[in-house]
Amino acid sequence: MKKIKIIGVAILIIVALSSFGFFSVYNKFVKLDEGIKSSWTQIENYLHRISYLVPRHTGVIHSYSNEDENRILKTAEDARIRLTWAKTQEEKIAAANDLLNALASLQGVIEMHPSIRENQSFIKVSDELAITENSLNNEKKDYNEMVKKYNQKKRQVPYNIVAFITGFKDFPYFSSLDTGKQNHKIGTEEKLTK
Repeated sequence: MKKIKIIGVAILIIVALSSFGFFSVYNKFVKLDEGIKSSWTQIENYLHRISYLVPRHTGVIHSYSNEDENRILKTAEDARIRLTWAKTQEEKIAAANDLLNALASLQGVIEMHPSIRENQSFIKVSDELAITENSLNNEKKDYNEMVKKYNQKKRQVPYNIVAFITGFKDFPYFSSLDTGKQNHKIGTEEKLTK
């Protein structure tokens, strides 16, 4: 009888320690998950701000540009619309990268028309856009660092077991390498019906 009590107590201790370990690992995942979500919210705030500034930015450029340059402006506007309608993080990252690449392409148009750089409206919007892009870049760096920590934990034993059991999802990195991985040829009409 005494042997059974000792075995029972040993089993209870093992179960208690296992449970404590499981909950400890789970709580670490919760903390990392919430940190990533918080950082992503900041990224979305900056993306929203950029989406707000782009029409003002491109509107000034449009008045100076020719037909070829208007294609670059259309690319920026299409990316802005995709960003506005994007549902998943992956879609938002791809659309944001396309929009930022299109804005970078506009620098050539601006260089070809020096009078654009003298326009006070353009100067003001460009300054706001530059500040917002810099803030976005800093937040992207922080976000990617958190995703890296999370992904590393998720691949380690016993964290991978807890992540599998509890269903913690993967988070995508926010990098320019995501551009072009998805088919972005969604028409405006299709987006409006979603």
